Amino acid sequence: MNFKTLRLLTASVFLGLLLPVLVQEGMFLDGVSYACIARNMAEGLGSFTQPFYTSMLYPVCYEQPPLALWLQSLFFRIFGDHFWVERLYTFCMAVCSAWGIVLLWHLLAAQTADNQAKTRSFSWLPVLIWILAPVVFWGYSNNMLECTMSVFVLASAYFGAKWVWRKQSMSMVLAVLATAAAVLCKGPVGFFPVAVPAILSLVFQPKHWLRGIGQSALMLTATLAVLALFIHFVPGMSEYLDYYLHKQLLPTLSGAREKHVTNPFAFLLDLGAQIAIPAIGLLIWGLKRSFNGIALPKPALFSFAIGLAGTLPLVLTPKQSVHYLLPALPFFALGFASIFVAGLSSSKHLWTKWAWTGKLAWVLLVATLLLPIFFWGKTKRDAIKIQDVKAICAATGSGQILSIPGHLSSDWLLIAYFNRFGKLSLDEHQTREYWLGDKGQNGPEGFVKMNLELHNFGLWRKP
Repeated sequence: MNFKTLRLLTASVFLGLLLPVLVQEGMFLDGVSYACIARNMAEGLGSFTQPFYTSMLYPVCYEQPPLALWLQSLFFRIFGDHFWVERLYTFCMAVCSAWGIVLLWHLLAAQTADNQAKTRSFSWLPVLIWILAPVVFWGYSNNMLECTMSVFVLASAYFGAKWVWRKQSMSMVLAVLATAAAVLCKGPVGFFPVAVPAILSLVFQPKHWLRGIGQSALMLTATLAVLALFIHFVPGMSEYLDYYLHKQLLPTLSGAREKHVTNPFAFLLDLGAQIAIPAIGLLIWGLKRSFNGIALPKPALFSFAIGLAGTLPLVLTPKQSVHYLLPALPFFALGFASIFVAGLSSSKHLWTKWAWTGKLAWVLLVATLLLPIFFWGKTKRDAIKIQDVKAICAATGSGQILSIPGHLSSDWLLIAYFNRFGKLSLDEHQTREYWLGDKGQNGPEGFVKMNLELHNFGLWRKP
């Protein structure tokens, strides 16, 4: 088995975990909502600083910073409104993230490894560890904002490290711009790559630790300046920031909007569950062969420190979800891969067996490319709800507002699917032309029930 074979196997795992689910309908609520807003933005409903969700719910949506939504809207402008557009976008983000991991690995190898060629040849390993983390392929399959943010975080870390090691001013500028973009994707959590210069100096150049802290401070100041200029010169951005801070971010951080987590440190257990299982499996596999033991090389220490910089601040927040780990997980993957490679006494012994795996790798790669054909257009979740929504959208036509009973107004996924598939909005306050209710109940007086084959709902219309 050679390194080309291992790269092919990694590509097969990458594609096999993502493509079959990406070509199917049905997503997590947040991903559906983001796709709706991006599609609406592409069609002229709303704008960068006034994202539009539905006519009745968040006609101006200040729930998240707008950059990732705007970038996704470009795909809708290019390809039109199809179910696969947001999936193509998030797949491109996954490819870009994998590329960023490889670039960081090569940069670390060039600066620190005794055998650079050997270390560079393992660039597939951190990608494999990263994509095997369950929340990674789940997040990219569900169009989470962290997928876009991860690309900018990796870019910031890469250019920040180049700036410190190679004294390239342009790299510093690119690192600052990438950090600002990460913040504009998901908020203040995107600032954590500014720690790269400080951690890099503490790990690799401890005599110059004070200079590294100064470089991080400079990077943070420059990022804040870029954001301030962006907010000042982009029309409507200052109003957007005011609403976002006072209606979403600050109430969430204070616990006024979200339920407090009972055990904030469970978030760290989630981290261990996501990345440790594939990493430990690889370490055990290596120990049984030509592995010198577990060491903590400087690239691993650096990578883990950056990953913790993106994780530990989240422990202090009252709102936690495992997909918040997505931007930090590439660095933990880089750390585990560095430990593994540093412990190898001989790469030759490991890869001379099983020559037949080269052909198997090609077979698996072709299979993962063909597998989506069999899943194309099927439904991976919420199948019955999606069937009902599509039937109702076809009966009413695009852009309608349906009257509903009060209990359906909090069915957020139903609202999202209606908007995504038919640009429909739901209204519990006014009587509209159509009325949507539960199956088996009576419709409002004066409405006629439409003859539709629905599983959970009934649709009535004014005669």
